[in-house]
Amino acid sequence: MRRILSVVIVALFLVTAFSAWAGGGGEGEEQLHIGVAASMFDDKWMSYMNEGMSIAGEKLGVRLTMVDGRNDPSVQQSQVETLITQGVDAIVIVPVVVSVLDPVLAATEAAEIPVVAANRIPPEPNLSRLATYVGSDEYVAGTMQAEKIADLLGGKGNVVILHGELGHPAEIGRTQGNKDVLAKYSDIKIVREDTGTWQRALGLQIMENWIQANVQMDAVFANNDEMAIGAAMALEQVGMLDRVLVAGVDATPDALMLMKEGKLDVTVFQDAYTQGYEAVAAAIEAAKGEDLPKITDIPYKVVTPENVDEYLALWGIE
Repeated sequence: MRRILSVVIVALFLVTAFSAWAGGGGEGEEQLHIGVAASMFDDKWMSYMNEGMSIAGEKLGVRLTMVDGRNDPSVQQSQVETLITQGVDAIVIVPVVVSVLDPVLAATEAAEIPVVAANRIPPEPNLSRLATYVGSDEYVAGTMQAEKIADLLGGKGNVVILHGELGHPAEIGRTQGNKDVLAKYSDIKIVREDTGTWQRALGLQIMENWIQANVQMDAVFANNDEMAIGAAMALEQVGMLDRVLVAGVDATPDALMLMKEGKLDVTVFQDAYTQGYEAVAAAIEAAKGEDLPKITDIPYKVVTPENVDEYLALWGIE
């Protein structure tokens, strides 16, 4: 896998939309045009997935147009309508809000344009209206995270949970995975929960508040790495990091480097690059009329200090 986030890609993602033009098909073949309705460009983890899409466009020889939904469902709907008028052959969408996809799907169905959803899985009946969904099972991530921390705790202790954006599929799935595992341990208690909306700064702030309130905790479950990093920073400031376990999800480069330094205990690798790449590959197949499975699963993997170097290598970090 090539090193993530080259300077050129970062520069491209600073604009609201761009078109990535790859080498066309064989002589006489018309180049496919794939539209990508991203949820937002201004998000660290999403930028890794967006690069996977961009590289897929280059390697698979399609014209790729990406637009930034700016985390606003009305903006995203308008952008999809624009992609339709541009005559794209298929659309990849990372839904801003999975529960409001009806207008988008109605428009693409009327135009007979197949849609692939990535990263955020819509509920039925909209899931069955897609060509496929490409992503990872959020519940599995929460389950893996909790099983590893429960083991490290020896089956007893007080834990806190940092939620992502409330109602987001990842927040729901990961938290439910956490709680279903912890329910099996009568000596593990959830003593605090709050939402950091995926942000490092809020993870730090919430943890500082818990520390000041003298919350007795043995482990932190964060729905993503950014909040886990913030929590670890707050704990380190008061000398508590050596006795409180910290777990995140995503295995971002920043989190893996923190783990390498002994400041993060567990994360769960969510393969952003492959999700993006495979979503575009699936859209190409859908544009050609190929049948696809309802769900294209990109598996999660647990990362600990014992195997962290393997995942740093995936990001091109030695």
